[in-house]
Amino acid sequence: MTKLRQFLLLSLLICGCTQDQAPPTPVLNLPVQTNSIGMKFVTIPAGEFLMGAPETDLQAEEDEKPQHRVVITYDYHLGQYEVTQAQYSEVMGRNPSEFSKGGREAAAVKNMQTDQFPVEFVNWYEANLFCKKLSERPEEVAAGRSYRLPTEAEWEYACRAGTTTRFTFGNEPDSHYANYLGDVGHPRPVGSYPPNPFGLYDMHGNVLEWCSDWHVDDYYEHSPVEDPTGPEEPVEDARVLRGGGHGFKAASSSFRDSILPNRRGNSHGFRVVMEVGKESREEAVLND
Repeated sequence: MTKLRQFLLLSLLICGCTQDQAPPTPVLNLPVQTNSIGMKFVTIPAGEFLMGAPETDLQAEEDEKPQHRVVITYDYHLGQYEVTQAQYSEVMGRNPSEFSKGGREAAAVKNMQTDQFPVEFVNWYEANLFCKKLSERPEEVAAGRSYRLPTEAEWEYACRAGTTTRFTFGNEPDSHYANYLGDVGHPRPVGSYPPNPFGLYDMHGNVLEWCSDWHVDDYYEHSPVEDPTGPEEPVEDARVLRGGGHGFKAASSSFRDSILPNRRGNSHGFRVVMEVGKESREEAVLND
């Protein structure tokens, strides 16, 4: 029996799947790697899950359905935290965040150290450019590491981390586990809330996170089972955002939003996938 299967069985025994608010699940001790600028990446094991929301979830939007089986056939390295203002500034040479010392919402975070807040007010193209520039840094090239945005399937699989409830912590929103609308009114330092069972932080709040996929409402009706990467052609000029944000309602594991790739918001950020010793899946994404 694999470590992941053992963990999932243990989680079910401890939490069950019928409780509205499950006790905290154990955190699986997955390998964590650190890159040249201190970003940490959790090795997410290959596996399968039910993606999307079941028909019985009346709170879910139609683009979260139908729920369908997805298999991730490979291990991958996902950022343990959302990209921070400090990390973005180091790579890009600027900090676009509104909730920063020089940002438009500076008054809301007066006297706070915002370097470890997630970067926000970043559009999809800028998130991809960050990945490109980080991949080109000499230390990363020497180590054979490259970076990209996660696919929507990779994101949800990592967010669920073996759980089947609406949130990884249960079926109801809980401000002890995520920073969403009505909590503090601004981002908080990454890692301020408990991690999910894979050891990932802020998957349900703080800022929404860009994924690589185009957004199409009915994509789930014909999505491939293995390693889906989203529609090849956009029906609308929109990319997928996942997770929740400080200015949005609590977002379930299946919640998906769409926005024009050139639009920015102070609840919009991202986390990245690190690839080691292989060509990036999104090598030409900026040329789309």
